[in-house]
Amino acid sequence: MRNYFNFVGILVFCLPAFIVTGQVTAIDNHDIYIYPSSNSQHEVHISINKTNNLNIIASANTVIGNTLTQGYYFTNDGGITWNGSDKMPNNQEGRADPSTGFDASGRGYISTLPNAFDGYLIQYSDDYGSSWTNSIRGIQLPVSGNNTEDKEMMVCVDEMQTSSYANNFYCSWTDFNDASKVKINRSVNGASTFNNLKTLSSNWGQGTNVQTGPNGEVYVCWTDYSNGSLPGQNMGFSSSSDGGLNYVSSTAFAFNGIRTTRGGNGNFGNTRVNDYPAMAVDKSCGNNRGRIYIVYPEFENSTSNRSVIRIRFSDDGGQNWSVASTINITNGCQNWFPWISIDDQTGLVSVIYYSFDQSSGSSTNTYVAYSQNGSTWQNIKISDVSHNTAPISGLLGGYAGDYIGITSFGGVAYGAWMDDRNGNWQIYVSKINYDLPILASSQTNLEINRPLEIGGKKVYHAAQKIRVANTASIKIKSTANVEMVAGDEIELKPGFSTETGAFYIAEIQQLTPCTTPGAILFKRLPSTWNSNTNVLKTEKDGVKLFAYPNPATDFITIGTINKGYKSVSFFIADISGATISTFNSPNTSEEQIRQIVDISKYIDGTYFATLVIDEKRYSIKFTKR
Repeated sequence: MRNYFNFVGILVFCLPAFIVTGQVTAIDNHDIYIYPSSNSQHEVHISINKTNNLNIIASANTVIGNTLTQGYYFTNDGGITWNGSDKMPNNQEGRADPSTGFDASGRGYISTLPNAFDGYLIQYSDDYGSSWTNSIRGIQLPVSGNNTEDKEMMVCVDEMQTSSYANNFYCSWTDFNDASKVKINRSVNGASTFNNLKTLSSNWGQGTNVQTGPNGEVYVCWTDYSNGSLPGQNMGFSSSSDGGLNYVSSTAFAFNGIRTTRGGNGNFGNTRVNDYPAMAVDKSCGNNRGRIYIVYPEFENSTSNRSVIRIRFSDDGGQNWSVASTINITNGCQNWFPWISIDDQTGLVSVIYYSFDQSSGSSTNTYVAYSQNGSTWQNIKISDVSHNTAPISGLLGGYAGDYIGITSFGGVAYGAWMDDRNGNWQIYVSKINYDLPILASSQTNLEINRPLEIGGKKVYHAAQKIRVANTASIKIKSTANVEMVAGDEIELKPGFSTETGAFYIAEIQQLTPCTTPGAILFKRLPSTWNSNTNVLKTEKDGVKLFAYPNPATDFITIGTINKGYKSVSFFIADISGATISTFNSPNTSEEQIRQIVDISKYIDGTYFATLVIDEKRYSIKFTKR
């Protein structure tokens, strides 16, 4: 018989759910100077690998001598140390407008415009950025003058490992050779071939951004210069529900763009600025799953020359949009270059931007606005040193880059921008730690031991019900208003509370239909992996053994059905037969006998767990990787 308890002191709601228990605290870390060089670096894009969140790639425009090119940079220790080059991998061609990304398998991509601006090129890496393919052409466009294409923006996803369109690659851009219309194409075979070229806009659109949704939806937005002149007047939007085969385009909403000149603007330190949007989609198991956010700069009102950062969202696939919210710091005299990211494990929204945060002058700092719910916002300054916004020497038209970037996953965000604090425009990255717990979902054997502390209690956030194994180690706070009967399996509803210092292992079962990077915690898995059959079972002489998950990385649960045995112990041996661990008193309930084993320090390979039941031995083989 299974016994259950429900913590009722916080709230009651339907699943899946996300608990809002107060404001999130953000902790900024020191700026990391990721690739010091004598070359100028600017216009940075950054992405985190959700199969290995210590792996991050970034790319930026660079100038080497008098040559415009593009660099790449990567880290495999969560942003502490970086490697790369101010040139593209393998010295391949690259001219401008970097974008980066990862697909569902953990393959990393970088895109660039070729020297002739006649299409776009990509390169990819399957080893966390250490080695890369040579350039692959995404499309060949006819050349007209020297401005055929602008601001290609790829999304190397569908990154949802359970999606029907997983690993689809999409790239959108502005084609100056065709009335400056927005276009898009795709690859469905790992960037081997590209097809299905589509035109999305009916007139001049620029600054495209493409993202995917939790079910493989494709969304594209851009600034629509409807009357053929600056500034931007509308937000263009297009969506596909069939993996990029067909699109439906519309005008999302009107706005008051800040791009009043193609060159330097005196209100922004004589640099050129744009009114391009950035977009992100909530793929978490939270309440806002599927919500589309668009962030953009616009003048505060029709008579003002003060730029503010605004955000809108849609909960119905882009058919309707919320009213605009202003999210920048209140004392920001000018605010521009917003970029947005959503943490697929927590649903937290982060927006990076530049701000003139003094009463006058062009002293600039980098800020991040963040929100749990997309409605209430907080801000944190992430640049350790301010800089003066000014045109980059040697480049034309007041150029100082056209965008900055941010990426996030697992309660951490990384903001990336350029400044000239050392006398040369270079890229800096700052890590931001949020105290918002990860949405627990379908991963088995999840260790929950660092939740948010509120009022002396530990409050756990779960998107789904949690079935806890090994309840002997659970300490339930006596004042938590719970009803509990002893047993080996207890079902917990979201919001349960335990005594400070409690520690246990939980098997998180998929009890509601939510598949997301946050739910499956994005594991790099072989192609034969089937997440629905990761419980290993065997039976001999009526004795049923089980082990899960298999393969395992950190913890594995090993056990058997309890049939009233007199004695049970077990041990784990490696492939040679040498005993690694012994357990003489596994946890026992009326239904099961099981032991949760920490195998995080085991060497990857094959092991045998042997249960000694009433002096007879029964073995089950499992894999550690």
